[in-house]
Amino acid sequence: MKINTTAEIIKQEMVVEYNDIHMIFPGKFRKPVYALDSMGLKIPSGSIVGLLGPNGCGKTTAVSCLLGLLFPQKGEIKLWGYPIEKMVTKADAPRIGVVLEDTRLPPFMTVAKALTAVCELRNVPKFKISLEVERIVEATRIKSLLDHRINGLSKGQARRVGVAAALINDPPLLVMDEPASGLDISARIEFNDLVRNLDDGNRTILITSHLLSDVENTCTHIAIMQSGNVKVFGETQHLIANNSDDSIDIFIHNKYLSDLDHLKLLYDKCKYPQLIKIIRNNGIPAHEVLGLLANHKIVPARIEPCEDLISYYLSVTENEELQ
Repeated sequence: MKINTTAEIIKQEMVVEYNDIHMIFPGKFRKPVYALDSMGLKIPSGSIVGLLGPNGCGKTTAVSCLLGLLFPQKGEIKLWGYPIEKMVTKADAPRIGVVLEDTRLPPFMTVAKALTAVCELRNVPKFKISLEVERIVEATRIKSLLDHRINGLSKGQARRVGVAAALINDPPLLVMDEPASGLDISARIEFNDLVRNLDDGNRTILITSHLLSDVENTCTHIAIMQSGNVKVFGETQHLIANNSDDSIDIFIHNKYLSDLDHLKLLYDKCKYPQLIKIIRNNGIPAHEVLGLLANHKIVPARIEPCEDLISYYLSVTENEELQ
């Protein structure tokens, strides 16, 4: 495993440690599948780690092993320095919050009643439940949703309520599996803001995602998996700075989509409402892109220094498909 990190990371307490993890699934009509193959990863306290990787690289399996849902055939996973077998118990459960892509709460309950029910399930003392609900509602900014039924929430609202439920008992470790999947761009931006607001230096967050721009904007560290192992791990800014071509990112209004198709320029959604980002993965220099836009009377809405995680990711995974 290639480690791109600093001495400061090494000195920090490691909340999660994967040490030489092997997870093998039997094949029905073919050879056994090595979901995790000598996987190693150390996640420092207070970090937000984005776990990236192509289809079948082992992200979901790695998270399932961390949560005690699967048990690897070889290797050891530690939480706060202790083997996971001794940590994932009823007594330790409040220390870990989990947000899944499809977090299910009682559909006909209101948000307030559902959160109260989760507090009871997680053994919050009765005299503290109202204060705990008030705390997580403020942290996730869902006060306006308290009287809404769960089955009446939009995907973005339901995801925020899922985060609120995961934050009960203020767990120092939060695990999110594809939390922004299926959200529209405005809901993604709001959700990313929520994740950043949860970064208080005391809570450690692990996020699996295939949305590279979200990871780039929210995560302090990035781990890229390939073939059941972590190929690259390091601080987000450090990785991107060391692998950037020192060029620029160009953003234009989405009303110019048809013009970009005519110019054969690729584009993608971005963090700014009503704007799109031009992707220059075909090697066209930035000045030529600006020239093409000027010739067609298209004025860029924003121009920023390039921090191209997409290009770096593709260089690491050799253009394999994203999960």
